[in-house]
Amino acid sequence: MVTNYFEPDQGAASIILTRLARKLRGRGHQITVLTSLPNYPHGRILDGYRGKFAVVEERDGVRVIQTWLWATPSPKISRKFISQITFMLTAILRGLFLPRPDVLLVEGQPIFTQMAGVFLSAVMRRPYVLDIHDLWPDHMLSVGALTETHPVYRAARWLVNRNYRGAARIIALTPYLEQVIRGYIPPTDKVSTVFSGVDLQRFQPGVDARAFREKHGLGDARVVAYIGTLGTAYDPLTMLETAKRFADREDVLFVIMGTGTQQAVVRERLAKGDLPNVRWIDWVDYADIPQAWAATQIAFWALHNHPLHRGAIGTKMYEAMACGVPVTVALEGVVADVLRDSGGGLSVPFGDVEGLSAAIRRLLDDPEFYQQCSAAARAYAEAHFDAEQAAARYEAALTGVIKRKADDE
Repeated sequence: MVTNYFEPDQGAASIILTRLARKLRGRGHQITVLTSLPNYPHGRILDGYRGKFAVVEERDGVRVIQTWLWATPSPKISRKFISQITFMLTAILRGLFLPRPDVLLVEGQPIFTQMAGVFLSAVMRRPYVLDIHDLWPDHMLSVGALTETHPVYRAARWLVNRNYRGAARIIALTPYLEQVIRGYIPPTDKVSTVFSGVDLQRFQPGVDARAFREKHGLGDARVVAYIGTLGTAYDPLTMLETAKRFADREDVLFVIMGTGTQQAVVRERLAKGDLPNVRWIDWVDYADIPQAWAATQIAFWALHNHPLHRGAIGTKMYEAMACGVPVTVALEGVVADVLRDSGGGLSVPFGDVEGLSAAIRRLLDDPEFYQQCSAAARAYAEAHFDAEQAAARYEAALTGVIKRKADDE
C-alpha cells in the first residue's frame, strides 16, 4: 500500500486505510505500507519520529515504512504541495529498496502520492490498483485554485488520466466517483465502487457517553454535532447560521468537533459572540469518537455547492448511521440519496439554512420520527456499510489482479 495517511495519523483516510490493511492481514496476506512520518492533521511530525528519514515498524502483523516529508500546519495550497512533493520523493527513494510485491494498492490522492505509487509499479514491473477517495486534480477546481484551461490543470489531468488507463483496477469510494472516472477513460469494466464502511462492533447504539459529556462539559443538553475534519468542501457558515436559529432553546447545544482548513472561518464567526449555543472542540482522538457519537442526538453538516461535492461521502456518515444517529445535511448527491433510500435522516439543498433548521427541529420535536430514523440508519449501515464486506471486496479485486498477472506470465 502506498498512501500519505496511515496510523498514527488521524482523519478519515488514515482510519479507512489502517483498518483495511489490518483486515487484509487478518485474511492471511502479507501487507507492507509505504507512508509518511505521522503528521496529520496538525502538520507537525510526531515526537519520536522527528529528525529521521525513515522509521520501520510492525503493527498487528503489518509492516509499516514511514518516510520523511516536510510537514506544515499551513492551509495554503502551495505549502501543502511542497509537503506532498517531499513525500513523493522520499517514498520513491525508500520504495526502490523494497522487495517486489505481487500488487500495489495506491492511494489516488494527493496526486503526488499517486505518482509515487505508479512510478514504483513501473520500476518493479508489478500491477497497481488505484484507490480513489477523492478526485485529483478535480479538487483544485472545486476550491478555485485552478481552472480547466490552466496549463497546470491540463498537465495534471493528462497525467492522472494516463494513470487511470494504466491501472489494473480502480476502486472508487462512491458511485459518483466511479461515474466521473469512467468519463475520463475509454469504456472499461475495471472500475468499481466499494463503500469503505465502518466497524459495526465499535460503532453501535448504546455506547456509554457519560465520561465524554463530563470531559467536555456538555451537561444534559441535546447535542447536534459535526464530527470530522473541516475541509474546504464544507460550508461552516451555513452550519453556524443554522445553529443561530436555535439560540433561544436552552435544551439544544450545537457542537463542532474537528480542525482543518475552515477552522479560521469558524473562529471568526464565533468571535462575533452571538452564538452562545455553539461549542467548538478542536480535536477528538479517534479512540473517543464512538463516545462522541453516543453523546450526539443529531449529526449535521453542509457542503459548498460544487458538482464534485455531490459525489462525496465521508467517514462521519458511516459512523453516525452505525451508531443510530439521524443525519441532517444541506447538500445534494450521494449522501442525499443514501438518506432518502435508508430513511436515516433528512437532506435539503446546498446552502438552505431554513430547510436544515426545519429538519433538525423535526427530529428534536418528533420523538416517534426520531426513533424511526435512528433504527433505519443502523439497519442501513448493517446492510451496506460493513467494513468486513468492504475488505472482502478489496481482497477479491487485488487477488484477481494477481491471478491475471500470473496467467499472462
